[in-house]
This record gives sequence, structure tokens and C-alpha cells, in this order.
Amino acid sequence: MQHHRRYPGRLALLPLVVALAAAGCAGPGAGSSPGTDGSPGPVEAASSGPVPEEGATINPAPSASTDPLGCGQPFETPGDDVLTVDGRFPLTASGTDRAVTGTVEVTSRRAVRGVVSPRAEVFLVRQGRVAAVPAAQDLIGVQWDLAAGDVEQLPGDVPLVSCDPAGGPVPTGDYELYARVVIFPDGGTDRLVSFGGPWPLRVT
Repeated sequence: MQHHRRYPGRLALLPLVVALAAAGCAGPGAGSSPGTDGSPGPVEAASSGPVPEEGATINPAPSASTDPLGCGQPFETPGDDVLTVDGRFPLTASGTDRAVTGTVEVTSRRAVRGVVSPRAEVFLVRQGRVAAVPAAQDLIGVQWDLAAGDVEQLPGDVPLVSCDPAGGPVPTGDYELYARVVIFPDGGTDRLVSFGGPWPLRVT
């Protein structure tokens, strides 16, 4: 909890506040104004916005520039104290299959309430590097209100398509499946990211 402190000299800042307010109202060319096409200005574009509410459309995957699941990037399962993520997936798949589909079971280690995507993000790792990335999601988020020990299930699938620029089916061989579950907690705190895996997969 933040503690509000009283500062005896805060009234001395009033002229500065008035000057800044006047500058903000000076019209085009002062401060951050909307773009000519109606897009938000730099300050508005940088705003992270409110935490999604139940029924909101969310995309839990960050941009490619910040996503730790970048194609070809080394991957190690990061630990957290929020969720235990287990999965049930096939042990084998054909190279002609479009995707591998399974079920992810999530057990909460502590109480948490927030919005989650209705599908887990599943990806492939080969020889320690990301080989196939999660399918894009733009789905309606659902509300979770979990107590410690509560269990939820999510479907999850990963296209058997190489994330290399050339694309195409993933080469045959042995892979590891991982799943990522992202919760946007109520109250505006940072998103909570939990991983599960590895689970073996052989593509024939």
C-alpha cells in the first residue's frame, strides 16, 4: 500500500502546475496531440490500459520483440509460485498432421483472481531451442477465481509448422512440448505467467 505524505512546500508548485496545464490546452503543436489520422498521440499509445475484464478480447502473447518464445531462441522453464501446469498430449504425431492437440490441467498454488485466455499456449522445443511457436489467439477471455488447490483445465494445441522463415512442416524427430498459461489479475498488477512441461513428442 502506498503511503501519502504531506509536504509543507507543495503549494509552491502550484504555479508550475498551472503553467503545464495551460501548455497542454494550447492546441496542436503543444504536448502530445493525436495524429492526423485520428490515432492516439505518443503518450496515449504508451499507456498499457486497464486489466481486461471478463468477456474482454485479449491476446496474451506479447509482441515478437519481447516474447521469450522467439523462434530459435534457447528456452528453459522459468519457475513461479502461482500455478502448477500439467499436460496430456500424444506421444507421437505424423508430419502430415496439422497440429498436436491436448489438455492442460492447471492447479493453483495460491489464491488468484483474473482473466485468462480459454486456450493454453503450446509450443515445441528441439535441442533446447524453440522450434514451433504457439498459435495466435484473439479470443474472449474468461474469469478465474481460484483458491489454493483449485484445478482448472484448458485445451491447447500447437501447429506442426516450423517457425523458421521458410516455414513448412516441422522436420521429423524428437521434440519437447511446453505449455504457457497467462493470467491478467484483477487490480492492475502485472500479468502472471506459468509454464508446464516438458512432455515428449516424436514427429514421424
